[in-house]
Amino acid sequence: MVDVPALFATIVAGIGIGAIYALVAMGFSLIYKVTGVLNFAQGQLALVGAYFVAIFAAPSIIWFVPAGALPTLGGVVALVATILVGVLLGVLLERAIFRFFIGEPVLSVIIVTLALGGIFSGFIQFLVGPNFRAYPESLLPNWSVPLPFGTEISGPFAIGVVLSLVVVIALMVFFRYTVTGSILRAAASDQQAAMALGVSIERTIIIAWTLSITITAIGGILLAMANGGAGFAIETTGIIILVAVVFGGLDSVPGAFLGAIVVGLLRELGRFYVEDFVGAGFAEILPLIFLLFIIVVKPYGLFGTERIERI
Repeated sequence: MVDVPALFATIVAGIGIGAIYALVAMGFSLIYKVTGVLNFAQGQLALVGAYFVAIFAAPSIIWFVPAGALPTLGGVVALVATILVGVLLGVLLERAIFRFFIGEPVLSVIIVTLALGGIFSGFIQFLVGPNFRAYPESLLPNWSVPLPFGTEISGPFAIGVVLSLVVVIALMVFFRYTVTGSILRAAASDQQAAMALGVSIERTIIIAWTLSITITAIGGILLAMANGGAGFAIETTGIIILVAVVFGGLDSVPGAFLGAIVVGLLRELGRFYVEDFVGAGFAEILPLIFLLFIIVVKPYGLFGTERIERI
């Protein structure tokens, strides 16, 4: 006999965590769609967003900053400051690194993103150490939304669902109906042809990285809120996001959204229904098994562009 309330609560939890994953996944897909870069530093960028909120809220957690030396920011101001850091980081990465890799082999750019991931993670550890950093009460949404069967969805998950829906719709409208979005699509289709027509590839890369890092940072912040604070476990989100975007299609933003929701559901259903039989931790590897299945059966994902090459 199926316990309907328990099943419903598990599905709600899966959709909630999947919606937060979706924000990070859409950041990944956005970069790939515009620049063709597989950004393997996506999990570390979410980590940066999570920890910078904690730093702005309590600067003294940085080991070389004495207590009271820097002003502490309120919850909302810390969130806004972190999003601004994401914007500035997007501009800095384009100016300092990625503009020099236009037209270079994809493998070179992948290696750069792997190196950046290590740098971001190491920089955060240098600043605040490897320990979990609890968020102040002002940053924790201690409320929930009541749902049928006596269940509820917690504040961070509810915010994640709303924000992810807003972002996926906004990005679809942006790419389809705006001039800038059309330019980004043209640059993504053929960079050389776009440059010949006067399109500034550097500007498209700045826009793509800025949007991507901002969305990813918000996802990292919500993951931290759901766990009570920032921890290095957020870094592992990168591999989960890879499963989501491969399932949805690497260059499809709506696909990344849908893929993340499916991965979130898989984890929660696996944790609730399967781990009792096969042991704790199976829910963590279930998405990876799913990834292997996807690559064999549908390597371009649900909505990804199939690239046909003449041989």
